[in-house]
Amino acid sequence: MTDAPASPIAPGLPAEMTSLVGRGTESTEVRRLLANSRLVTLTGTGGVGKTRLALHVARKARRGFSDGAILVELAEVADPALVALTVAQVVGATAHQPDVVATLIDYLRGREMLLVLDNCEHLLDESAVLVRNLLSACADLRILVTSREPLRVGGEHVFEVEPLSVSQVRPQASYFGDARPDAVTLFAERAAAAAPGFRITPDNAEAVEELCRRLDGLPLAIELAAGRMRALSPRDLLDRLDKHNQLLSIGDRSAAPRHQSLWATLDWSYDLCSDRERLLWERLAVFTGTVHLQAAECICSGADLPREAVVDGISALVDKSILAQHSAGTRPTYRMLETVREYGLRKLRGHPGEAAIIGRYRTYYQRLSREFEQNWFGPGQEEMVDRMRGEHANLRAVLDSLLSDPDGGGRAALGMASSLFWYWLGCGQQREGRHWLDRSLARDSLPSSERAAALWSNGYLAVAEGKAVVALDLLRSSQTLARDLGDTVNLAHATHFRGVAEHNLGNTTLGMALIEEGSAMEAAGGPSLLHILALEQLGWAYCRRQEPDRALEVLEQCRSALTAQGERWLLSWIRTFLGLAHWMRGDFTEAGEQLREALAGKRPFHDALGIAVVLEILAWVAAAEGDPHRSARLMGAVRQVWEPLGDYPGGFELRNWSERTEAEMRKALGDQAFDQAFGDGGRMGTEAAIGYALGETPPAEEQASADDALIATLTTREAQVARMLVEGMTNRQIAQSLVVALRTVETHIEHIFTKLGVNSRTQVAVLLTVKRG
Repeated sequence: MTDAPASPIAPGLPAEMTSLVGRGTESTEVRRLLANSRLVTLTGTGGVGKTRLALHVARKARRGFSDGAILVELAEVADPALVALTVAQVVGATAHQPDVVATLIDYLRGREMLLVLDNCEHLLDESAVLVRNLLSACADLRILVTSREPLRVGGEHVFEVEPLSVSQVRPQASYFGDARPDAVTLFAERAAAAAPGFRITPDNAEAVEELCRRLDGLPLAIELAAGRMRALSPRDLLDRLDKHNQLLSIGDRSAAPRHQSLWATLDWSYDLCSDRERLLWERLAVFTGTVHLQAAECICSGADLPREAVVDGISALVDKSILAQHSAGTRPTYRMLETVREYGLRKLRGHPGEAAIIGRYRTYYQRLSREFEQNWFGPGQEEMVDRMRGEHANLRAVLDSLLSDPDGGGRAALGMASSLFWYWLGCGQQREGRHWLDRSLARDSLPSSERAAALWSNGYLAVAEGKAVVALDLLRSSQTLARDLGDTVNLAHATHFRGVAEHNLGNTTLGMALIEEGSAMEAAGGPSLLHILALEQLGWAYCRRQEPDRALEVLEQCRSALTAQGERWLLSWIRTFLGLAHWMRGDFTEAGEQLREALAGKRPFHDALGIAVVLEILAWVAAAEGDPHRSARLMGAVRQVWEPLGDYPGGFELRNWSERTEAEMRKALGDQAFDQAFGDGGRMGTEAAIGYALGETPPAEEQASADDALIATLTTREAQVARMLVEGMTNRQIAQSLVVALRTVETHIEHIFTKLGVNSRTQVAVLLTVKRG
């Protein structure tokens, strides 16, 4: 059986692109709250700077968390059922199990981490339930939330983010020192960036302060205004704002004054755009998350906006701070702040061209899904994975939009969800794939080839989750429907995958017969990745039946075909089972070479399940080659890789072989030495374990002395506190630095003394200093 790469390990926090102006007091207070509360929610109106403050605090506080700080952006999540799954994907918890919350809890339990959940206001109920469950089960987790409303969860500390300070009119001289109000300082910095040479002078100081006051000190509004300094003066902007405020005064009087100021700013930003720039702003607002230039050209262009004008329009909107540009490899991508996007959508609604734009948006991503399916069997898979991960939010949005469309949307959703089969499987998205396939199948129950494809796609993803009984029902339904429709292509795939499910349930004879039958039917349609996948599954089945020679014969055919196509994802699985077959035959050198090639191939895909399988078999190879210490370390390393995946999902029954190898290595080393080596491996982390298995780096534990082993008994947080003791920091300084309570530091120090067998800070310093020296 094969499975998918997991989502890449989250980078943590995005780089800070511009300085944070002011907020020193707020930052200190939020960090103080985090030291005393495990849940802090930043609330405030749109555009007030909640996200910027949260990220600033997280950057300052992350050194106090041994597992760092991670940002999860929820603005792009429309489906409440995907909140937990999105968090799991971002933090790196491989959600192979149906109970995503349980998987996430298992992953986070024992980790010291700050989790930043950004923009929860449209998902309050789901966010509140998830936060409550995580905090109750994960004692070392702290969560920082941004939302326009509190979550109202027990233990929540709410911090209201206020606008930047704007003083009353003061002498102009005050604008030439450090006494400027924060709002004015922000305007000055952003205006100078937009229009080099801009500075506050006695001539414009009063207009700048009045402008900031009229914008209520809202950072987003101020930054939008500052971006106009290339073309207008502060006085010009004030005049334009006056006109919009007059319009607002006869419009929605129920809107909060600060919200009126923000929408007034967006109004005159809109008015300052050319006709084409306004059209582009409205049309780009249909995107959720990232915008690629090619997608923008296809979706936003038309008779009133030529395709060649889109790139110039995007550049102009970047200059006007309507769009933000980000790097994505060699190609830039763009995105709108959520408030700016909301404004664009309001303008688009009711526009005669709205339906056409939404239609083009859906069509583009349906076509992208089909192209991914068609091109996956070939070179460039890593680049395709990166692209699809970057488009994930848009894929979600289109699927949700299709499922909400009563006029044929269900059938289209079935087609799109099943076209994304290789994305769900090959990009670590099995759980989410099943979510969309379940919804699509429930939405449209009429007989169709799209439904047959969706049934077997959902069935095999269930196999990959270890849900063979559920899978069997789906796959039988696909077979029946395809047979009734005379659809030989989908019948072949459903038959092949049903064979896998039957085999995993112990019906090995029937399973092998169905895999062979489905494979023969697939082969009749010409070379395909699904046909090679069936052959790979035959090879794995032969290994389980202790027939390595037959396995090698089949797997070598697969390797040749995939190599000729330039395919890499499935090839890494073929090499995995080639390594297993060679190990079974006693050819340990060849087995090791194949497995290391497989591991290197899986690394770019972050294939969590595949990495676990390869490390497991490499432990057996090391044992067979007479290296029990290496074998034990690899066994320890693979345990922590398996942990979030569940108990050998997807049909990988490796337990018997592993238990036998462990018993042999324990006997060879003795319990104490085995446990020491096993523990060393368990502390490596996945990336370090891969490096060790590939021979890139030896484990640090190989250099350890007896005292080093003693120090290794400290937890990650205790070791961190111990290093601070060496630096001469007081308990209070340590507490402030780590953003924890003073009593927590005192408890860590008590544990350090006990584990190291010392009774003073000086003895800790001497012991650690000697080791470091």
